[in-house]
Amino acid sequence: MGEYADKIKIGPPRLTRFERARILGARALQLSMGASPLISIEELSRRDPLSIAREELSLGILPITVKRMLPSGEHQIIPLKWLLEAEREIYRWSLKQ
Repeated sequence: MGEYADKIKIGPPRLTRFERARILGARALQLSMGASPLISIEELSRRDPLSIAREELSLGILPITVKRMLPSGEHQIIPLKWLLEAEREIYRWSLKQ
């Protein structure tokens, strides 16, 4: 498939909707509590914490990892960058089909 998709052994090679919601919620909470944005917010049309968190996520600049676990106890810690890049690789691949 792709470089990053092959590294992801547990779960789908993309960010699930539950992981996406958890990351956005956690980052929006950090921003609402006074954390500095990782992007320049001057060019954003909306400046609420959730919009800023969405933009940070779409740019892939959040230093976050996702821990995926199996019932057997096996787990994998996956950098957010891998999941986003694998998602892009799959999307590009499906467009070529």
